[in-house]
Amino acid sequence: AGQARGAAGEAERSTAAAERAREALERAVAEAEELAERLAVAEEMPAEEEPDTSVRDRLSADGANARQTEMEARLQVRTHEERVRGLAGRADSLDRAARA
Repeated sequence: AGQARGAAGEAERSTAAAERAREALERAVAEAEELAERLAVAEEMPAEEEPDTSVRDRLSADGANARQTEMEARLQVRTHEERVRGLAGRADSLDRAARA
């Protein structure tokens, strides 16, 4: 019974961690979308002289960083989801064993 409570607690903590990772993913996706919009606006600006590419380069680097953050957040969400499923299965197994 103690192991089942411990596993259930771990499952709850993992669920909370998965939710935080999902929220981080949502923020990263929103940031990537905002950066993509800013890049599109910057690329459409008319240039009368040789364009300064520093803004474009910075936005491009920011976009790459946002994509990397998004990918890491997605991986973290998947990892936590798998861990939650595993812990839930273990908690169920321990609960069944405790009832037997």
